[in-house]
Amino acid sequence: MNTSSRLALVSAALLACVAGTVVLAGQPPAQAPAQPPAQAPGQPGAPFNPQDMLRQIVDGLKSVDGCLGVELARSQSGKSMIFAWFKDAESARTWYKHPAHTAMVEMAGSDPALSKPLEHVPDGTPVMVIASMTPAPTPQIEGMPIPISQISIELFAALPGGASINGRFSPEAFPVEHHND
Repeated sequence: MNTSSRLALVSAALLACVAGTVVLAGQPPAQAPAQPPAQAPGQPGAPFNPQDMLRQIVDGLKSVDGCLGVELARSQSGKSMIFAWFKDAESARTWYKHPAHTAMVEMAGSDPALSKPLEHVPDGTPVMVIASMTPAPTPQIEGMPIPISQISIELFAALPGGASINGRFSPEAFPVEHHND
């Protein structure tokens, strides 16, 4: 696995781990399980609070010009997921360089400057990013101390077509050609 891929997966692990600590199926974040103290990004000596970090991530995503929406979910199989839609690849790259994202990458001991995010995605392409993670009782990925069995960041572009009644899963501003409302 190259450095860029490893960096992306470590970043996803941190992002999804934070999302996974919050009960995403309708219960408020205040009911999330307690986490042991650790360093919070950007706040030396401050206790780590997963709900605060998740809020920072979601707020950071939403603050990026061109981020069209963010959704959190938990799948039936137990994966914790963060969906983020960007108007174009440039906007997604802006998120990659955002302080909330770079703090996660640096917490994992990586240097975000060494990666070329979305290097194979043409400028102007609308992008949906899904970060997913499957929790596990103990760490199951070599070199990753987080108790997970799977981690992934995946990029998607909309295909023409589809239909919806009274709204879509993707934000209305996310372009889908030939979509039937």
